[in-house]
Amino acid sequence: MKIVSVDQMQTIERAANATGLSYSTMMQNAGQGIARWLVQNIPYQRSVIGLIGSGNNGGDTLIALTWLAKWGVRTIAFLAKPRKHDSLLDEYLAYGGNVIDISGNDDLDIFEAALLPGAIVLDGILGTGFRLPLSGALLKVMENIHKRLVNRSDLLLIAVDCPSGVDCDTGEASDITLHTEHTLTMAAMKKGLLTHPARTFAGELHYIDIGIGDPTLYLNHHLPVMVERTLLQDLFPKRPDSGHKGTFGTCLVIAGSSAYVGAAYLTGKAAYRAGCGLVNMGVMDDVYRALSGQLIEAVWMVLPDIDGAYAPEGLSDVKRALQSADADVIGPGWGLHDVNASFLEAVLQSLRLSVPLVIDADALKLLARIDKWWSLLPDQVVLTPHPGEMSVLTGLEIDEIQANRWSIALEFAKLWQVNLVLKGAMTVVASPKEKIFINPCSDSALGTAGSGDVLTGMIGGLLAQGMPPEQASILGVSIHALAGAIARREQRTDVTVTALDIFDCLPKAIVKIKEAG
Repeated sequence: MKIVSVDQMQTIERAANATGLSYSTMMQNAGQGIARWLVQNIPYQRSVIGLIGSGNNGGDTLIALTWLAKWGVRTIAFLAKPRKHDSLLDEYLAYGGNVIDISGNDDLDIFEAALLPGAIVLDGILGTGFRLPLSGALLKVMENIHKRLVNRSDLLLIAVDCPSGVDCDTGEASDITLHTEHTLTMAAMKKGLLTHPARTFAGELHYIDIGIGDPTLYLNHHLPVMVERTLLQDLFPKRPDSGHKGTFGTCLVIAGSSAYVGAAYLTGKAAYRAGCGLVNMGVMDDVYRALSGQLIEAVWMVLPDIDGAYAPEGLSDVKRALQSADADVIGPGWGLHDVNASFLEAVLQSLRLSVPLVIDADALKLLARIDKWWSLLPDQVVLTPHPGEMSVLTGLEIDEIQANRWSIALEFAKLWQVNLVLKGAMTVVASPKEKIFINPCSDSALGTAGSGDVLTGMIGGLLAQGMPPEQASILGVSIHALAGAIARREQRTDVTVTALDIFDCLPKAIVKIKEAG
């Protein structure tokens, strides 16, 4: 799903209207699309309550209620702002709809009585043009609505285009914004919904087609893309029935140290879980002794070390291993010894230009010690920094990076000619071709030691199977994020989720993505 600003959405709608798709038709398409989504995804025998504002979102919601009423669904509309001389309201009433005006804070007892357990509440009060702060009569109405809905877990709240009280450009939100379980967004995702705190209020994000098609047809530049499961299905590497381990690639993983044994384990294991045919683990002796009996599927290459850092003498072994590798992963659990920086520089100078590479964790910080490090990178490379590592690489403050995640990721992906995975809430994947993809997941369950190693191994395993770096990054990030969400749901908390739990849920995540309809 393409991501737009409010101004861009208005430009797109004007252009569509000028080419013959009228505003009225777009609104009718939106309302019918909302109604169809509800019938297809939610048990339609539930009653549906519409919270109606005076703008286009209120109109979309009224049209949805009209269609639902036509189909025999029990509905009722509560006007949070007056809609005088409104043909949409008249049509809804003609199909037996019920309308109660609560804009003067009257009849709130009727509103409260309508909130029967299991009811669906459509939030169509405020739309994408809203700007904070709330004030006046609407503020009072919203406070009264919020008071009656805030602790009602027995209701299903669904936002039309955006939760009321959210700024769809900045992601700022009023304190009385309703937490919705789903947001049905029209034609394109609004960028503010992929920014905190708005993301917290929006729940699952869904696309409603209003007849516009691809928004980029109306603009002269690339738009960011929100990654959806249906987008991912065609990305999976082909796996012919006649295939063997050589068919599915070899991933060389150089990872771990005596202090970070688990980083090597999680990275190598995840590369296998991604479908890689063979994983060659380049590790120090301490790591080999700790893991060889646990990661029994791997091939092992023991590298010499100097006081827990990778010794230069191991470079010849790495060069030989690279000759048969289809992808290389370096960095997890290395430690920050200066000897490792020299080893990293030597490894980069040894890489064939065609060998895809993932650089993660300590190797990212070590890169910053190498003069013009980006000139040493192969053609196909993925960097996977979290904001702290990105700060070391760029010299920017973490706060600045976090405030401008999309633009900074895009800027440095182009500057360094890399595929950049900027980790964190709503991970950003930016390509050197100036394309940007946003994963909508914001889940604290992923904030645990070793989680990033699982992600790195997944991306490396996908690269080894021949996936282009951009696609491997998008798919790896998405599988990893969904696995974290599944682990959280199974444990009914984010508190107890570990990296191994995320790893264990990778198969379920892969199946769920492949089966998404």
